[in-house]
Amino acid sequence: MSTEEIPFTQYLAERLKQCGVKSVFGVPGDYNLELLDYIEKDDTLQWVGNANELNASYAADGYARVSGGLAVVITTFGVGELSALCGIAGCLAERVPVLHIVGSPSTQMQSSKSLLHHTLNLPTSFETFSKMSEPLSCSQAILSRVSPVTSSTWTEELDRVIKDVLQQCRPGYVEIPTDAVHHKVSSAGLNKPLPHPHSAPPVEQQDPTPSSQTNSSAPMMTVPGPAPSDEVTAHVVGEITKRFAEAERPIVVIDACAGRFGMAGTVRKLVEGCGIRFFETPMGKSLLDEHHELYGGCYAGANSVDVVREEVEGADFVLFVGALKSDFNSGSFSVNIDPKIIVELHSFTTHVGYASYPTTDIRHILPLLVPAFAQAVSQKPKKAHGDSFAEKIKADRVEVPLSEPKGQEIKHDWFWGRMGKFFRDDDIIITETGTSSFGLLNVPLPSKCTYVSQILWGAIGWSVGATLGCVLAAREQKRDRRTVLFVGDGSLQLTLQEIGTMLRRGLFPYLFVLNNDGYEIERQIHGETAEYNDIQMYDHQVLLPFLAGKKIKTPHQSYEVHTPSELSALLDDPDFQKPDRLRLIEVYMPRGDAPAALVKQAKLTAEANAKA
Repeated sequence: MSTEEIPFTQYLAERLKQCGVKSVFGVPGDYNLELLDYIEKDDTLQWVGNANELNASYAADGYARVSGGLAVVITTFGVGELSALCGIAGCLAERVPVLHIVGSPSTQMQSSKSLLHHTLNLPTSFETFSKMSEPLSCSQAILSRVSPVTSSTWTEELDRVIKDVLQQCRPGYVEIPTDAVHHKVSSAGLNKPLPHPHSAPPVEQQDPTPSSQTNSSAPMMTVPGPAPSDEVTAHVVGEITKRFAEAERPIVVIDACAGRFGMAGTVRKLVEGCGIRFFETPMGKSLLDEHHELYGGCYAGANSVDVVREEVEGADFVLFVGALKSDFNSGSFSVNIDPKIIVELHSFTTHVGYASYPTTDIRHILPLLVPAFAQAVSQKPKKAHGDSFAEKIKADRVEVPLSEPKGQEIKHDWFWGRMGKFFRDDDIIITETGTSSFGLLNVPLPSKCTYVSQILWGAIGWSVGATLGCVLAAREQKRDRRTVLFVGDGSLQLTLQEIGTMLRRGLFPYLFVLNNDGYEIERQIHGETAEYNDIQMYDHQVLLPFLAGKKIKTPHQSYEVHTPSELSALLDDPDFQKPDRLRLIEVYMPRGDAPAALVKQAKLTAEANAKA
């Protein structure tokens, strides 16, 4: 691109396109309207338009997870940006790269401290909201406070934040005052490419000595430091490889951040290159093929099936790739493995036993372990697990039922295995916090499926907004992918307006609504008969025509199923299997029934909550 002066918001639009963004989420407000003009008039950017800012942030979350890159949400100053913060916090917790752009009053209005609408009637009103976002952002650019303003200062600030968001896989915040929208800036920065979403920071010199002798469960660094030198990297790789070479029963456990940082393919090369078994955590589900001959199952501490727990906890070398040890991801911290045999590759640090090596990025270390492990195996082959383990793990998985269950109720112990038969290669499967996210843990998904859940942050209602983002990203990929959502009747009530946006944008997801008469996950933890776990029941069969209104012509259809035979007949219907309309399927399930994994976790959670 030739160097010229262009409006700042045109620069912004070009940068977003360079990052692969095609859909932009958000809600208009008077402080961002002229900014949105540049988005709307760009032929390659689609303004999605959401029902509210919370849903917009959820949609951006889902979009980033499926696209594998940056997502953008635009809100207005104060009232709009605060509405989005729950979703932005979820992106921080779960390491999702979302850029939050806030349109604000002009620099002149802010400097004069005028009492404007959307302010708090306090002397610090204009600084308050960005400060609220600060702990939820890896990087911020407050353009109204940048001084002096040259032809490149604002663009450099924007680029800095986008770079941080991409390299850290965390949300960032950019405030754009109204007078910056049309301000002319140099386009020269557009000739400098930003890092790929999965690229590692540059290398700098560093001392190879471990910074401290800490337990391997120490938290990840919150901010990345300088990348390690070649000497540090070689030292860490050597230490890990030595431990691996000495082990008789090594395994790999793949977790969330391996996916966030694009390392799943490298993990596959690692395990295939040396023939060792791999396991996944709930947050690492579907990152590798669950039908792979080396796949061992889903490990979540005490909330694992017995054969998986015994195999993982009986290993003598455990490589955790991208570990995220939250309560629901680890069976309430019940991982029973000797810290001395654990190696953890984190986003910006590595733990080898009790030693910690800051800034040894997973993106630097893991690719080097592939040839190192392969060489170690060539010199000393590892023992095979044998057919007995494969048969045991197959027996413990929730496989396709052989026959319809007795009785007329649809229960979780049958339902999730039956749904497994409906899934096909390359499906996107989204599960809401609660029965849905636990129901599929031990159901093997077809190859190339993308499993999307929010196990750490766990905001109920998140999945509906996220589904919008997921299905939009899938459509942009121009692949024949189906998007399938599972959401409870209670969670649906928080965000169901976004189904209207799906209809408006001509999207065809499958929306399975599990009607079990209220908040079942809460009842499993506490208050089985308490009224606070009840909800006002909606008529789900009229939702789609109501949300479509009279103008939207997107084809849609609603269903309700009460018995196993009704569900099987629907799932087996060839026409139903074609994603040619938006479908809402209401599945009636008995109150008090829950997946076995949820029952276990609820007990662990209740015990933890009761501790003094």
